[in-house]
Parts: sequence; structure tokens; C-alpha cells
Amino acid sequence: MAGLEIHPLSGLRAEAAGLLAERYARQRAAEPFLPEVADFEPHLPADGHVATRGGEAVAYLAGALDGDMARWQFAGHAAREPEALRDLFALQAEELGVSRFTVAVPASAPELIDAWFRLAFGCQFVWAAREVEPAEPVDFGGTIRAAIPDDLEDILDFDEILNDLQRGTPSFSGQAPPSREELREEEAGIWDDPAQIPFVAERDGQLVGMLLLYRRPAGDLRVPEQNIDLAFAATRDVARGSGVGLALTAHALNWAHAEGLRSITVDWRSVNLLSSRFWPRRGFRPQYLRLYRAVP
Repeated sequence: MAGLEIHPLSGLRAEAAGLLAERYARQRAAEPFLPEVADFEPHLPADGHVATRGGEAVAYLAGALDGDMARWQFAGHAAREPEALRDLFALQAEELGVSRFTVAVPASAPELIDAWFRLAFGCQFVWAAREVEPAEPVDFGGTIRAAIPDDLEDILDFDEILNDLQRGTPSFSGQAPPSREELREEEAGIWDDPAQIPFVAERDGQLVGMLLLYRRPAGDLRVPEQNIDLAFAATRDVARGSGVGLALTAHALNWAHAEGLRSITVDWRSVNLLSSRFWPRRGFRPQYLRLYRAVP
């Protein structure tokens, strides 16, 4: 067998695009709610490497630095020989000079997941999708309505609930929480942004849950046309388990159906015990996994 040779991506972009097209065709066969793509070369990052064997491209890896982390995103790699990705990672990890790495891997490609797991990557994050269809409303003893500016302080509470959950065990996000004032400045713009659609669950005069839909731009290898993103959801501890999250999700599906949308996307941290159990039970199917490695 011919030996593996590694070349700069700049000289073999068409070959890398061909590998990506093959990978993506398999993805769409497994998950129809991915965007249709005709030309893959524009999706390739600017920098990376292609591995060839006997003059034929067998794998590529391409990404960029984000601060002290190397990121390989949705179009960051593809392989006919997944083992060659390990050689490409070894080269790039040394060149990039960082100790934290993240890669987006198709959830339907166990051979690629295996190659990254054998490089000591672990699952950190899940991107998922499902079809939009009418849902039976859930009675939680309250009502769902559009959020209004008078709800701002409660919305900040929901932000803090999620931030606390992500910092705690077993998530251990390590992220410093923003101040209440920083959250207030950020969230006050919700009502000025037509891409954001916030809903709240109200019971006995108290807001007990919130859900935010977001018209996420299409154009990558994840978000299809006629899609809405379920960008945020949180429930107060005292109301958890009483149907608030179910009611908000059903309301979001019915809203999306009334808008003529075809699919709804969501993402969650796989180490968040609540969301990693809730969303799959609501019919969301993984599209991509974000794998992560930090070298001590």
C-alpha cells in the first residue's frame, strides 16, 4: 500500500470538496433536515491539510484558531480513510500550538466519531433537529404567551438559572457568569430583534418558564431553509416536572407550524443532565456532535 502524504489544502481544495460532498450525501440520507448544498468548495475553511494515498485524496482537516482553541466546524473534515484524520490532527495540533481542540462530527458517521474518540476527544455538545408538526397543548395549570418588556427581570432569572446549571456538576463549564446588569443590557434588545421570538409560561401570577425561538440564518451545513431554532429554554426549579417545559415545547411547535416552517433545531450540552434527556424525548435527532479535548 502506498504511503500517506500530507499537502496544504490550498493546492487540493477541489479534492477536499469532493470528500465533503461524499460525507454530506451520507449525512442527508440519514437526516433529511439538513440544507441542500450544490457547491461544497465555498464551505471549506481557508487553511488546512489534505492527506493523499497513491495520489488520491483520502482525508482533509481544515479549521481555524479561536483564541486559545482550535476549531474544526461543520465543514472541517471528511475522510474516505478515517484513520488518516489522526495523522492530520497530529500535524495541525503541533503547528497550531494550543492545548484545546473542538471538532463538529456528523452524528450519523460512527467511523469518524471513532477516529476522534481514539484521539481522546469526548462528546461535549449536540446539535439536533426534528420536523415541525402540530402538537397537543399541554395543561400545566397556566398559560403560554408572548414575552413583553415588563417580563425582563423574570427573563434575567431564567438566564441565571441556565448559567448556574451549566457551571455546576456534571457540566463544569468553567465560564464566569455575567453580571445581572450585563444580562439586562443584552436581553433588553430581544424586542427590537425580529429574529427573536420569546415566550413565557405563567401560572398563578408568576412566570415559571421561558422559551426563545430564533430565526437562525441558513447557509451553513446545518441550518435548512424554512427552519426555526429553539435557542433557549429554562424552567424555575419549583415548577420543574409539572409540565411547563412540555407546554412551552408544544407551543413552539404549534407556532412554527402556523408559520409554515418545516423543521426546528435545538442544541444542548451532552453533560447537562436535564436538557440531554429532555430534548431527545421530544423527538429531536442529533445532526452533529461537538467533540472536545483539552490537554493538561
